[in-house]
Amino acid sequence: MSSLLTNTSAMTALTTLKLTNQSLDQSSARISTGLKVATSSDNAAYWSIATTIRADNGSLGAVKDALGLGANSVDVAYNGANSVINQFQTIKDKLTAALSPNVDRSKIQSEINDALKSVKQTSDASVVSGEAWLSTDSSAGNYVSDRKIVSSFTRTQGVIAVDTLTVSVDKTKLYDAKTTAGTASAGAAGGTLVADFKTAQTTFDTAQKTFGASNKDAAAQTALDTAKTTFSAAQTTFDTGVKAANTAAVAGTDGTGGILNKQWAVSGADNDGLAKGYALSVDTIDIGDIQNNDLSKLRAYIALADKALNAMTNVATTLGSAKSQITSQTNFVDSLIKANERSIGTLVDADMEEESTRLKALQVQQQLGMQSLTISNTNTQQILSLFR
Repeated sequence: MSSLLTNTSAMTALTTLKLTNQSLDQSSARISTGLKVATSSDNAAYWSIATTIRADNGSLGAVKDALGLGANSVDVAYNGANSVINQFQTIKDKLTAALSPNVDRSKIQSEINDALKSVKQTSDASVVSGEAWLSTDSSAGNYVSDRKIVSSFTRTQGVIAVDTLTVSVDKTKLYDAKTTAGTASAGAAGGTLVADFKTAQTTFDTAQKTFGASNKDAAAQTALDTAKTTFSAAQTTFDTGVKAANTAAVAGTDGTGGILNKQWAVSGADNDGLAKGYALSVDTIDIGDIQNNDLSKLRAYIALADKALNAMTNVATTLGSAKSQITSQTNFVDSLIKANERSIGTLVDADMEEESTRLKALQVQQQLGMQSLTISNTNTQQILSLFR
């Protein structure tokens, strides 16, 4: 049956052509954007998951940036610590050379002073974005001993968590402005050294003590060797007025007055088997007046420099460990970002080979649909011929 008013063939051809054009538009959009899920209307579930992962990747990118800043701070402190180690090695070498009887100790002293100045300058200069890791001031109101570096971002069942790496500046600082004198421990304060000795019953306080009696060296030696001396944070401090290391409490002539007016340290050196536990700060090394017949003080300085060198090595080890942690975490975050990007690609990226093939097929379908519509529209001409 042929109808003049209703052309079912043309209607079918037109519907098919419209669907083909819609598919063609969709394929063209995928090719132009590279996405098979560009909006939530394309696939609501995939679009939602991909959007969440993109947001997490943005946070992970911020974590990676924070790790980069933290690595920069640690690198500066690490390089500073290595420089300080080299300076302390130089100091130790100079002190060892000073044991020779034919050297000019005043010149060596000048070189040591320069090295000590360089140590302080290096520590003060090891600052990044206002953060100092080697030279601090723990008395400041905004001082924080633990430096936290953002290290990770996680989302578990919709709950977000941000983790940090913690580096204690108390383990890395070489100088603390709060410390008025001494190097026994971090943050030591100035004050009085209280040491009661059982045998000699001699008490040392902030005032200078003069030994004028005979056998004073033997008495001091007996006291220092046998007394059960206990040092605590409340007792053990340093005389801020001290300028040089202790030169008394060593073997001398009986009856000659000696003065114990120098700095003490909890972990002092053993001066060649004589008085133990006194003196010595790396900031007050003075070898200019040391005589060839009395090198015990010089040996004590060498022992102190060696201890300082070991302490600096521990600082560099701590910083090196932090540096390794940051590098490892940075690599992990980077791999996590890439894994998330692959997941996003799997969900929303278009397969360009497939889309290219589909586009060509749809273009052919479009041409066939137009031809079909043209053929369907010729039916009215056939009806007209019936009346000729």
